[in-house]
Amino acid sequence: MINQIFQVELDPLSQLSGLLAFISLIVAWFYGALILIKAVQLKYKTFYYLFLAVTFTMSPWYPSGIGYVYWVITSEALPYTTYILLGTLGVPIALFSWFQIYIPGLHPKAKKPLLITTTILSIAFYIYVIYFLFLAPGAPIIELIALRPTAVDTEYKVYALIFLAYSLLISTVTGNDFSINSIKNEDKLLKWKGIFLILSFNLYAIGAIGDGFLPLTPVTLIIFRIFMVLSSTFYYIGFILPRWMRKLLSINES
Repeated sequence: MINQIFQVELDPLSQLSGLLAFISLIVAWFYGALILIKAVQLKYKTFYYLFLAVTFTMSPWYPSGIGYVYWVITSEALPYTTYILLGTLGVPIALFSWFQIYIPGLHPKAKKPLLITTTILSIAFYIYVIYFLFLAPGAPIIELIALRPTAVDTEYKVYALIFLAYSLLISTVTGNDFSINSIKNEDKLLKWKGIFLILSFNLYAIGAIGDGFLPLTPVTLIIFRIFMVLSSTFYYIGFILPRWMRKLLSINES
């Protein structure tokens, strides 16, 4: 079957890719855990959405990071279906959760059409992936969903690639809109939050595009994955702005 097609030996660049992906995931999960703890303590609904957004924004790198750890332990590649599901199922969750943060404060009138459009595209995405993974055994799923050149690398195809590109584009545009509105605010706290958030959204976009579409070398791979780690860090700081950062920026506690 398809799981037997892929070799499980990794060249040094692929091993570096898997290791850096796992580090990026650990950082994102750490910040997600901090936000979840705060959400439970404060019973603040938006923080639950923020937790989901932080946790699942890194979904496209789940197969690489988790697949690398699996390979280190077993010397085998993750089953193809598991690999693809790890990398795809969380993306619509991240996008939907982000909209629950973005829309109410800035564009409440756009909530219905934007959520309906995203829901339709997300359902179509889920149907597409699940159908070709489980219900169409004779379909060329490598060409229709994703090519896996190594045990930790993925090249998405057709609608999977289109939906991931759409998610990246829409989250970057809306993220910048959200950030710029915060930066324009006279309140020093909100202004600094906007600065950190605009760095987060754009570092993520650069890292994702570079990682997914440009030829990688050890140097560029390290740079793009550093961008992902910084993106998660600035995302957390931008929304939470913890006390240590407020003191560093001389922002008085309110």
